[in-house]
Amino acid sequence: MKESKKLGLCYIGKIKKNIIVEYFGKKVQIEKLFKKDLEENKFKLRTINETEVKLYHKVVNIPNVGRVKIVAVLMKLNKNPRGFCKSANLSDSLRNQEEPKYLVCIDHKKKAENIIGEYIKRPMIEEKHRRDKSVLKIEGNYLTSKNSNIGFIRFLAIVSNCIEYLSHKYGLSFYEVVKSCSKELIKRGIP
Repeated sequence: MKESKKLGLCYIGKIKKNIIVEYFGKKVQIEKLFKKDLEENKFKLRTINETEVKLYHKVVNIPNVGRVKIVAVLMKLNKNPRGFCKSANLSDSLRNQEEPKYLVCIDHKKKAENIIGEYIKRPMIEEKHRRDKSVLKIEGNYLTSKNSNIGFIRFLAIVSNCIEYLSHKYGLSFYEVVKSCSKELIKRGIP
């Protein structure tokens, strides 16, 4: 989270319930921070991507990170889900829970509904990254220094976004764009 904040990236992810945070100057575990709200049924009911969600959020301070928003979420699957909610990964991580899961966002001004909506998209984003790494043959390439990792990630993001842009512009699949670009590079003698 700290590195994402330094880079200006909006980090959204799950956080463990036993993590200690500061709330109005007091140190408290995340689970205990939301315990009273859960017991008093203060959670708000919302519908996100046709999925009913009960949520409650608080802005807290995490040492060495700063102010973040923590969202406690209970998600129930509707009878007719569509879109991102069909994902098996989502059913494992958020759907039909008895106890809340906790999401964290380093942008403490972001709406709780948007944080959940973006987190729901995560399985599709991870699938895209797996596909990109497979096509670009970088599966398992790990670099050793922090700076090289950051540079490598930025390079991959640029390449991936260029391929996605060309794919949408010319109505080709991701793989067709990579294949066409590879042919062109070979013609020009670029390894």
